[in-house]
Amino acid sequence: MPAAATKSLIQDTISPTAAQKYYDLWGRHYDWFSFFESRAKSRSLELLDLQPGLSLLHVGLGTGKEHEWIVTHIEPDGRAYGLDLSLMMLQVARARLDSSLCQADGGYLPFGHRRFDRLYAAYVIDLIPTSLIPVWLQGFRRVLKPGGCMVLLTLTEGVTVTSRAVVSLWKAAYRLYPLACGGCRPLQLTDLMQQAGFQFMQDEIIIQFGIPSQVILAYP
Repeated sequence: MPAAATKSLIQDTISPTAAQKYYDLWGRHYDWFSFFESRAKSRSLELLDLQPGLSLLHVGLGTGKEHEWIVTHIEPDGRAYGLDLSLMMLQVARARLDSSLCQADGGYLPFGHRRFDRLYAAYVIDLIPTSLIPVWLQGFRRVLKPGGCMVLLTLTEGVTVTSRAVVSLWKAAYRLYPLACGGCRPLQLTDLMQQAGFQFMQDEIIIQFGIPSQVILAYP
């Protein structure tokens, strides 16, 4: 990643313990954030190109709303596994559906090599310290089958006057109190993913209520 781009990123974020406590406390209400996430999430799910019989790993399960949609699109013979660090998120997700869900750290995936056809992670990488993102990406690449694909969705830098202003305010709030932003901060993943060995197919920025999100479809 170019030095200027790296310098502009917020490198450190909240600890895994702080993230777990935050989402254990507020996880039941996480769907409130759909006012700026819904369009980007819809597009990211579309890019998964799901078909019956596929295997999928969902990292950062959240409330299970998207996972429920995923399961219905790979049934009856497919299998979707969901994981989250927050027990509250898992409880909320289990209330939606009976599926293979577990508590785990996305940086230490409890699965073997080349296990999944698809991997999906929405607004999770933005919680991770920049120094650990390559570790996560290598883990994602490890569990994907040859010919499989991954869709990532994160907050990103602004590309319009309005979105740049919103991102500046977001970063200012984050530096004062990261939990005011749920621990998430804007990222630029393109270079980091290329360094991890991923090949890009789609790279889009979607802006909703001034908040920009990056949607990436990539192959290992």
